[in-house]
Amino acid sequence: SSLSGSVTNWRGCDYSIAFDSMLTRSACRLAGLRRSSALRAAGEKVRKQSFGYGDEAPPGAPGFGGEHQLYPPETVSNTVKYISENMTNLPKKKEIIEGFGYPGQRASAGGLCTIGRIYYGPGRYDYGRPKMPKGWFANFFYPVWEFGHLMFVADRWVAWRVLRHLLGIAICYIPFNLQMRWNKQMIE
Repeated sequence: SSLSGSVTNWRGCDYSIAFDSMLTRSACRLAGLRRSSALRAAGEKVRKQSFGYGDEAPPGAPGFGGEHQLYPPETVSNTVKYISENMTNLPKKKEIIEGFGYPGQRASAGGLCTIGRIYYGPGRYDYGRPKMPKGWFANFFYPVWEFGHLMFVADRWVAWRVLRHLLGIAICYIPFNLQMRWNKQMIE
């Protein structure tokens, strides 16, 4: 029996057989693709919640550490620890490479936005449910801290990606701007 009923064209040719066989072939082809990708991935270590190459929580990774890394610092000692550990921690080679990108780079597993994590695991501030600060002052400025913490501490590769876009725009814009100025001088 045909899924589409009897489909005929203006000459009276019946296409229901061709449609059913085409649908069957397509379903088998797509099922084969799904199985083959699962078999290929069976030998690989499956990465959850992070992407990129290398370890997902190496020693010395930014954003991992003690209590002062888990939420905005509320005391002077926590602020000193937070600034001294994070602002002196130079960008890693992995962050720069993932930020600028490379051919065949894996996509991230983002939800609403596609910003993934190259470092993720226990000890990161947003692993599980993020701890909120206790005081009203830190809660008031939490969005500012969150932005700075993500862009310059925990996910610094995103800042490198923004820098890549700004450099790309500048490289493409400068020749056009020069040409525009030369044309303007020529017209005057």
